[in-house]
Amino acid sequence: MWEADVGLTLTERADEVGDNEYLMGAPDLAVEVLSPSNTVDEINDKMSICMANGFVSFWIVDPKRKRVSVTEGDVTKHYGIAASISCSLLGADVPVEEIFKS
Repeated sequence: MWEADVGLTLTERADEVGDNEYLMGAPDLAVEVLSPSNTVDEINDKMSICMANGFVSFWIVDPKRKRVSVTEGDVTKHYGIAASISCSLLGADVPVEEIFKS
């Protein structure tokens, strides 16, 4: 078992859970931030597990290359520092440069 660096669950799903209950299942969005200790196999395994268990969107943030890779379904798109990610889950565009600001 592992935890994503960042996870997001839509309010509609969270509201379905009682006060004394845990949210079951996968969050809608997971974000993994690459570090030198990550292997390609490890990240690919995490992405496969997430997508097979109901995740809508899986983001890989690469601080070294200042790039974000977004997988939704069978499609992965790569966004450079000057791009914006159109995130339907958030209902907004996310400028990639904002992700890398300290």
